Amino acid sequence: MEQEKTETNLYRRFLNSKAFYPIMLSLIAVLSISIWAVNRSNKLLSTTNTISQGTNIIADLTDDITTAVQNTTAKAQTTTQKHTAEYEKNQAFKGDWIMPADGKIIKDYSAGSLVESKTMGDYRVHNGIDIAAKKGDAVKAVNSGKVLDVYSDAFWGNTVVIDHGGMVVKYSALSSEGIVSKGDILKKGDKVGLADTVPCEQKDEPHIHIEVLVKDEAVDPLSALNQNNNND
Repeated sequence: MEQEKTETNLYRRFLNSKAFYPIMLSLIAVLSISIWAVNRSNKLLSTTNTISQGTNIIADLTDDITTAVQNTTAKAQTTTQKHTAEYEKNQAFKGDWIMPADGKIIKDYSAGSLVESKTMGDYRVHNGIDIAAKKGDAVKAVNSGKVLDVYSDAFWGNTVVIDHGGMVVKYSALSSEGIVSKGDILKKGDKVGLADTVPCEQKDEPHIHIEVLVKDEAVDPLSALNQNNNND
């Protein structure tokens, strides 16, 4: 009992002493710092994880962007090569062209010289070529292109004007039946119309008349269509 009283008295003296409060404040401070340190550590760990996740996301996005750029570049190169190939096919004088009809050439391009016109009874420049064709024969597009105009001409009959990219071709002496329309898009070999008669060349054998313009200048159709070697 005496020992318990002694311990109690010591405890009361400690509580009432001047050292009690500083010690308690120190303990509270140490406890607070410990709690703050734990929370800070958790926050730093969480931030580190977030940064790590963000880094992975950025890396994934970078990979996606790189892949997209590579795919776009590859497609652009393929498209450029395709367009270049198509352009080469439509180049005047060396492209991949066909004749609009299968008949022989009955009158050549005059290259500015005057030639006799049996029908008109005079001499005049012949800016195109005449290709033998029976009335009703199919007239074909010499290459892919867009129909710029369709009109009736007093001298050349129904005429279709087609932009083939490398040149513009006028197809004349066509029937009004089965003829294409302005704005039509044609592929090589598609039917432009049917052969008819040429009003200003009626005394010549049945044929169609075509003219070729390169940069708005009339040129030799056989040369422009790369057909010289096929019509020797």
